[in-house]
Amino acid sequence: MNKPLLRVALLVVGLGIGLPGYAFKDPLELPAIQAPKAAKALSLNVASKGSQVLTVGERGIVLKRDFSAGNAAQGVKDNEGQVWTQAKVPVSVNLTGVEFVTDSLAFVVGHDGVVLKSTDAGASWVKVFDGIKANQQVVAAAKKKMDDMQSRYDAAKPADQEKMNEALEAAVFAFEDAEAGARFGPARPLLDVWFKDSKTGWVVGSYGQIFETTDGGANWLLIADRLDNPDFRHYNGLYGDETGLMLIAGEAGRVYMSTDFGVTWTRFDTGYNGHFYGTVVTRNEAGQPIVFAYGFGGNIYRLGAGAQAWWKLMSPSKESFVKGLHLGKTLLFVDQKGRLVSTDETGTVLKMVSAAEGKPVTGMALVGNALILSGQNGPRTLPLPR
Repeated sequence: MNKPLLRVALLVVGLGIGLPGYAFKDPLELPAIQAPKAAKALSLNVASKGSQVLTVGERGIVLKRDFSAGNAAQGVKDNEGQVWTQAKVPVSVNLTGVEFVTDSLAFVVGHDGVVLKSTDAGASWVKVFDGIKANQQVVAAAKKKMDDMQSRYDAAKPADQEKMNEALEAAVFAFEDAEAGARFGPARPLLDVWFKDSKTGWVVGSYGQIFETTDGGANWLLIADRLDNPDFRHYNGLYGDETGLMLIAGEAGRVYMSTDFGVTWTRFDTGYNGHFYGTVVTRNEAGQPIVFAYGFGGNIYRLGAGAQAWWKLMSPSKESFVKGLHLGKTLLFVDQKGRLVSTDETGTVLKMVSAAEGKPVTGMALVGNALILSGQNGPRTLPLPR
């Protein structure tokens, strides 16, 4: 089988596009195809800023819509007849996370370690980082750790060397694993992004990847050594706010917290062993954060203000929660079937507020009195439950 031809074909299947040629081009270098069915393709996440909405998804598809305006004369229609504009995107990898920083500045992350930047509210994008550059830093960091460990081992007494064998073997394995990953290609996905301002931001992803920029995305620095994640568990979701609080929702029931904009981190092992996909925060009257981590199998865990132990809430859904939003005095969660679950005003009781099921859901954003859901067959709009 001609595998390069197959990869190109997969980029266009289902989008109503003919196959114009047979030359293979890497998806990191292949612009997303402008497709008449783009608004009905799989969307993997959604973000809003005011009345503006961006969805991102398979094959580099980014869709934009201003919900304060009527349907545009030109664009691609979703299954509800809403007209979206497909953005110009320089890659055709799957895109997994999106965030507005300002009304005009936005960032997107995705497979192959890609980071995209837009300065025109998502109409067009440029690539500012990818898995090739990420691999270079991951390999360099693993080599430094291995070399440092080897130097300490060589300088130690024989009795101490015996105690250090396991740590040295782990460092060697980590370096070899990083090298193998780099040889395989830029295949490690980034999954979420958050910026505190137009210059400083972070992206997180699989295998313990976390990168920081302080110059608006021009340069990125691997800061994995700041977090306690020796087994390179995935980072699935990233939260931040203006107080300096940052949270990473991770694999194996872990939540990582920083209160100084990512300089130092504390790891919480919640007692849950599955994936967390995100976190959402409320604050008490004293301004102290109350943290909710949500994820696989309908699990939602709560960390009260000043508490050290996490408490599992009784959930009316057994489906995975994919997004949580802060709405006034309550929180709203959506599960992967599109059902909506809300907290009461105490944040301790969960109730089903919409049991209607639909196509699989991957994300949720708020626009006025409506919810925009990303998922299978593109975005859809729901009224905000009362």
